Amino acid sequence: MRTLIFGSLLAAAALAQTGKLGVFTNSGDVGDPAMKGSAEYDAAKGQYKVTGAGANIWTNADQFQYLYREMSGNLAVTATLQFLGEGSVAHRKAGIMLRKGLDTDSPYIDVVIHGNGMPGIQWRNTKGDTTNAVDFPFDSPGKFKVKLVRTGAAITVSIAKDGAELKELGHTSVALGSPVYVGLVICSHKADAAETVVFSDVSVEALAPPPAAKKKQ
Repeated sequence: MRTLIFGSLLAAAALAQTGKLGVFTNSGDVGDPAMKGSAEYDAAKGQYKVTGAGANIWTNADQFQYLYREMSGNLAVTATLQFLGEGSVAHRKAGIMLRKGLDTDSPYIDVVIHGNGMPGIQWRNTKGDTTNAVDFPFDSPGKFKVKLVRTGAAITVSIAKDGAELKELGHTSVALGSPVYVGLVICSHKADAAETVVFSDVSVEALAPPPAAKKKQ
């Protein structure tokens, strides 16, 4: 497991939320879960309602509902999320994911909130590999703001709960390349049950490349 290192990164220009799916272009199930998911965008409220099933996002095969777009280069994604209902499994999970492809065993990284309120970072370095994960201390469910920033292969994640300021959890390195799928996910953690989450205050930003290092004279 990689060690998370604390740091900070700066964001730049946001993409407009003008399409049928807001800032995103597609939605669909990854891994062919038994119950089909859905995603819809309420432009008046600026909210995304995403429903999905799926056994898990874990080991070397994932099942979940994905609302996404393709992007290249450096980027930042921010969203506030809250589950609807108490749910049937404590480890249902929702959050932000970057993914190399739509195959069930594709490389990816995400920052997710579990139904019991536990934040976590998950990533798969190569196709077919086993998922790595780091979970963080938590107290209870709530309304969470999550942020994921990519600069090169460096990934930085931050969270906040119930209106507090974002706090950086740390960063790791996952070389997904470009283009990459960027979006919002939900997984019920139960093959025969679907869960729903509402995402609000969603921002997707393309970041400028870091300045080139000055040559020594």
